[in-house]
Amino acid sequence: MTASDVVGVNGLRVLGVYGHPDDEGQITGTIAAFLAAGNEVTLLCATRGEAGEISDPALSTPETLGYTRELELRASMAQIGLQDVRFLPFRDSGMEGTPENERPDCFHQQTPEVAVPAIISVMRDVKPHLVFTWQKDGGYGHPDHIAAHRHTVAAFDGCGDASVYPEAGDVWQPERLYWGARMMGRFVEIRLEMEKRGLLDEPIDDEQRKRFKEMLERPDPPVSVVVDTREFVAEKRLASSMHRTQFGANGMWAKVPEDLAEKFYGEERFYQARPAWPEGAETQNGFA
Repeated sequence: MTASDVVGVNGLRVLGVYGHPDDEGQITGTIAAFLAAGNEVTLLCATRGEAGEISDPALSTPETLGYTRELELRASMAQIGLQDVRFLPFRDSGMEGTPENERPDCFHQQTPEVAVPAIISVMRDVKPHLVFTWQKDGGYGHPDHIAAHRHTVAAFDGCGDASVYPEAGDVWQPERLYWGARMMGRFVEIRLEMEKRGLLDEPIDDEQRKRFKEMLERPDPPVSVVVDTREFVAEKRLASSMHRTQFGANGMWAKVPEDLAEKFYGEERFYQARPAWPEGAETQNGFA
């Protein structure tokens, strides 16, 4: 199977809009396939992940983490051949209830009047045919993920309207908008299997186990497109390993055994939101 078979398109421009360095993990294999098939890809990150964790104090400090994570993202995307990585001037909001979440310069605190034209200006510059972003709930409720979803949808809808933020550049209407349809239950299954094999550094505590049970009970999100990324598993793992401050050289994801790697990394799923995916339509392979 060639990369063109995997994504089903070539010669298109693609834009991904996400909240932090490492969020792109849900689309890394698809980006790799797009690039290998001859498409152009731009990745836009709303923040530099300044409120993230630091797996090893030798890697960064809280004061330099944003700079470090920008370099990590660029290094990560270099592993799959993506060069056009851009950032918005907003700060990582951190998780709900943390002091970072209340900062006026953080992403999730930005009004649509600030965030939407910032994204539209990139859309009108890149002129993408396909746009990707986080799903409605941000995967697990992170405020920046939800903000990325909300503002990207608004930017997509307004990008082709000359009366909407005319200062943001010449109008361009992207053709299709997708967001992630990640199955969180699969993440839980991999983690539980790794626990069973004794591959976790720390045991799963009762609170985590309760959350995992809830995730397994949730129905899978609606899916329009499935991308077979099995041939890009090695590249995906290498790209992920560049995010050293977040995952660590000896973190859990570095220890996923080969027999589980294909199950976890070998498929990426998306929902087509614009134009609206017909109810009851069959899931398709690729974007043709």
